[in-house]
Amino acid sequence: MSLIDKVKNLFGLASTEEQPIASTSRPGEPVSVAPTSTTTGPPPAAQVREQVMRFIIGKLRAYQNEPDTAPAGIQLSVLCTTPADEELYRVVLWTNQPGKFEAELSRQLADNYITLPKNWQFAYTFFTDTLPDTTYREGNLGLVVVDRSKPDNAPLHARVTALVGQLEQPEYILDSAKKTTFCIGRGRTTQTASGRVRTNDIVILNEEDPSYDSAKGAGNGAVSRAHATIRFDPAQKRYVLLVDPGGLPAGGNKTKLIHPDDSIERADIAGMGYPLQNGDQIELGGEVTLFFELL
Repeated sequence: MSLIDKVKNLFGLASTEEQPIASTSRPGEPVSVAPTSTTTGPPPAAQVREQVMRFIIGKLRAYQNEPDTAPAGIQLSVLCTTPADEELYRVVLWTNQPGKFEAELSRQLADNYITLPKNWQFAYTFFTDTLPDTTYREGNLGLVVVDRSKPDNAPLHARVTALVGQLEQPEYILDSAKKTTFCIGRGRTTQTASGRVRTNDIVILNEEDPSYDSAKGAGNGAVSRAHATIRFDPAQKRYVLLVDPGGLPAGGNKTKLIHPDDSIERADIAGMGYPLQNGDQIELGGEVTLFFELL
């Protein structure tokens, strides 16, 4: 020990030498060293969710105390360059609990004196290469705000017919000016898990229906009573397909899109909107196939 260290010890001052760590091990036993904790990987989903909420709320502050001009819908775009990023944002947006993110966002918007109309719409899309043109952009997030104070473009019409299976009507015309959500399922009505009675807009016939044809509708039973929904996305001016609980099996694939170029897209993520192209075929339950076309 140096003279300076001896003087410091005499007056009770700390030594410049590193003090040994007392060992609780017995002689001859290896000394255990407490591991140091390190944090790696992406931040927790709750933290990222709060960042997304702040991003949206910040961009909508112009509508504080302005309910008459509040946006009719918002479209969130998320750039995910890796599968891990996409999986994180699925958790962030509660994709396995449809409606939960929108409810929490509405609550936080209301806390900030931003009131959206009762039927406001929220949609999100994941991108792997680059974000599309958006109203606002911050990092890997983009936001399109549908301002209902601006005049809307002409309504978008589409038609749904059956290629395989039997519908209640020969065709169904979708008119975005009259309605934006069209439920697909077997039978006209069914009761959901919450107790609400769901009315299907595109009806696949039941065997007991008077007009049921056993030859045409042989595979109708593979379609769930609450199978899927076609929704008009006002932000992107397009129709998208959402898969309802009945179209999301624990295993296998009960809903998929067959595009005009013969590419096949599995539709098996709850709450995610799958854009519909003119000429798409929508396969339900592996037995019924609907044809979607824009008019």
